[in-house]
Amino acid sequence: MTEFEHRLANARPKNHAQYLRVKGATLLGLEDEAALRVAVALLHRVVDEHDDWLEVPWSHELLGEAYRRLGQLDQAEHHYRMCLHKADESRNGTSNITELFIAELLLEQSRADEALELLDDEDLLGRLTWNTDIYRYCVARSRAERATGGEPASWAREALRLAREDEPQLPHKPAIGRVHATEADLTELRDVAAEP
Repeated sequence: MTEFEHRLANARPKNHAQYLRVKGATLLGLEDEAALRVAVALLHRVVDEHDDWLEVPWSHELLGEAYRRLGQLDQAEHHYRMCLHKADESRNGTSNITELFIAELLLEQSRADEALELLDDEDLLGRLTWNTDIYRYCVARSRAERATGGEPASWAREALRLAREDEPQLPHKPAIGRVHATEADLTELRDVAAEP
């Protein structure tokens, strides 16, 4: 990190937030707890020390992911909501599906009614592009419907269909949009899909 801090100090001040966010995102992708904690510290520097219209909402969303992985769901929810609050009208600097991440968190906390409100948002549905995101939406919707006494089976069946989808959405980048469902999720979805 000493080398990174040296490079950061030598960079143009207007690029500091971007450098911090990129390094934080890179460390977040390593799937290592020590790297995760350093990523959190770097991303906090972005949201605490900068007012960049693009990097701040992006860093809040990444902090939401980091805190979720650390099991700190209240902090994760706070940062996801701050991402929405700080983002511009076009949602620059976000995944464009932050509400889905919040809904997943709410479901983990047995707050299915609140999750369903977010999942009912037509704007969110319109922003779902990749099969991976549509799959996550269908899984969340199935869980929310089941928890609130709704109709989860059709959502579970659609999630299962997406999990079986072999055709890449982008032929030149076959990994993009490809669903990698866990066995636990598939078992849950099969059980729900079989319900009358």
